[in-house]
Amino acid sequence: MRIEYTRNIAFQRRLTKSEGKEVNKLHPYIQNLAGHNGKNILILHDPCLPVEAELDTGIGYLFSKTGLKFLKEMKTLLGINTVEVHPQGEYYIGKKNRFCCPYSATALSLGSHLIPPAELVKPEYGKLLTLKEVQSIVEKNTAPDKNKLLNWENILHFDTQNEKMLMKAFERFKNLPDGSILKKEFTEFSKNNNDWLEPFALYQQLLIKNKKTLKHWNTLEQNLYNPDFDSDKRNKLLSELRIKYSNQISFYKFKEYFAEKFLKEARAALKNMGLTLTGDQLIGFSESELFAFPKAFMKDKTIGWGLPALDYDTILDPNSPASKLLERKTELFAKRYDGNIRFDVAWAYLHPAITEHTTGQVEHRALYTDALLKRIEETVKKVMGDNYTPQNLIYEFEADGKDFPLNKYNKTYIQNRTKVYSMQYMSHDWGYTAGFVNYQNFAKESLIAGLGNQDVLPLKNFANIKNIDFSKLSKDESINILSQTFGGDINILKSDENSYKFHIEKYIDLWNKKKIQAEILSKKYNIPYETLLNNPSEFAKVKAAEAFAGKNSMFYFMDVLGRTNVFDAQDLNGYENYRYRIGANYIEEYTQAVSKGFGINMFDIYEKRFVSLGLDTRYPELFKKIQKFKQIIMEPEPQKSNIKKYLAIGCGIILFAGLCIAGIVYNKKQPPDKTTAVNKVK
Repeated sequence: MRIEYTRNIAFQRRLTKSEGKEVNKLHPYIQNLAGHNGKNILILHDPCLPVEAELDTGIGYLFSKTGLKFLKEMKTLLGINTVEVHPQGEYYIGKKNRFCCPYSATALSLGSHLIPPAELVKPEYGKLLTLKEVQSIVEKNTAPDKNKLLNWENILHFDTQNEKMLMKAFERFKNLPDGSILKKEFTEFSKNNNDWLEPFALYQQLLIKNKKTLKHWNTLEQNLYNPDFDSDKRNKLLSELRIKYSNQISFYKFKEYFAEKFLKEARAALKNMGLTLTGDQLIGFSESELFAFPKAFMKDKTIGWGLPALDYDTILDPNSPASKLLERKTELFAKRYDGNIRFDVAWAYLHPAITEHTTGQVEHRALYTDALLKRIEETVKKVMGDNYTPQNLIYEFEADGKDFPLNKYNKTYIQNRTKVYSMQYMSHDWGYTAGFVNYQNFAKESLIAGLGNQDVLPLKNFANIKNIDFSKLSKDESINILSQTFGGDINILKSDENSYKFHIEKYIDLWNKKKIQAEILSKKYNIPYETLLNNPSEFAKVKAAEAFAGKNSMFYFMDVLGRTNVFDAQDLNGYENYRYRIGANYIEEYTQAVSKGFGINMFDIYEKRFVSLGLDTRYPELFKKIQKFKQIIMEPEPQKSNIKKYLAIGCGIILFAGLCIAGIVYNKKQPPDKTTAVNKVK
């Protein structure tokens, strides 16, 4: 940043080292005074983390120097104490628009994208790769948009250079001494996880062999792990496949072992920074699980989003395959994330929406019990023992009232559990801490109300929504506005009339929500209603402050950076969604966004919260520090003028020339160094 004086760019300045230390001490003190002494969560998609250009394989890595540095800097800037990552299972690139979503990943396994190839060069990981081999993966990362979007195509397919290098690492791994730490850990890992390791490995090989998804395989292959199918035929084929694919099975186990190992390393590194890692236990399962545990699922039914539905007819029986699979998934997440889990679509454990795959008909089934949530909690407690903390289990109970009515049963079940809600649909009695506490009787301790995650619009997009009469616009003009707001594939809006009309209605609904929110926030923060309604940056800053009004909060990394990219565009999703990367210049991006009124300036939030609570007059010296750091984060980098620049360069040249001349004169006056002369001859 400090060598860019030759360009006419006004960067925002960084915190100095001493300022950073002071800020790190201030965060917990300020948050405690404001009653915000719970979780302060940064949510992100870890493959989007920044990476050094010379190591850019197409994705970022949680366990990497650059990835961890980003999170350390975010801790300083935002005062976070928790990092929450999207599901980290095995990802698949969809055939339609190459959409690649972590919520369609495997539920039991981890993806090999958690393995940073550069780490395998190090002795502690067996020196399984060379720098040249790592570079060969980087050289294959040639996508034209690689600096902005994840290049999954360079990572995920079985024939990528990344996969080929991992196979090379595996071949070297096999030659390590059996008594080595890595080999012992691998053996133990394989033994403890073989219930899913082998089936998943065989699923991948049969997928490659058939070149089609599970439903297109022959009947025997489909039922390879179905206990109701002919056991003789199954066992015979299993024996044959174990021999035929023995190396591939071991290779799969190798990748899973190292993915697990590097996740553990990342968790430990974050813990050393004072950050807790929280995993996202996706509601769904993949075809891998459907293949390995067919008795656990309903036939031809989904939980929505095309994801196979657990057998809700039997799931309340703790001995049923469905219940046991749910427990197994929870057990793995509890171990991987040290008992810190966010449960995706948690309302489905109370009131699932079961969709008939062929007809699309939806059954909203009320279970009238929290038996499944109790089973989840018992499983985590079994793993964690005395370290079990129920507050570390975060449930997503936010849903459409049709899917999850907050009736007397459901409200009772969620009352004392930690629950998470976004502020997109904030109204007088909903969507913010005071609304939940005063009207829903939720305790502050059990509530995380934040700006949102990937499911809602970026704060900047929502703040920029206006009162638009679409009837006076052409269809092209309307589509342009909708596309800028909701993101995704614009061609869907152009070709699908129902989608076009739906998003116009959604835009109008959000405008009405914004009006209500401006009214609420105007009263709470004593800012004119019209200012909030018509000034997007002021609205965004006040809404960010209100996200910090409870004991706990959450911020999505795209909002932190002040971006307008819609990470999950719902039914408009296309190739770019879930692929937006964090660039190496993230500090500049962040501070420039903050200077324009977007991004998340934590000290602006503190200032507004202190004034709202009357703490500015009770702690005037502290309040001055808050205002000081608010301005520091917003102020431009001091720039040198061209005259000063050229004067500095000229002085530097003169000084260098003078030193050279002085050196020559000095050497001429010195007697020859016999030792040096001898060494030169030698």
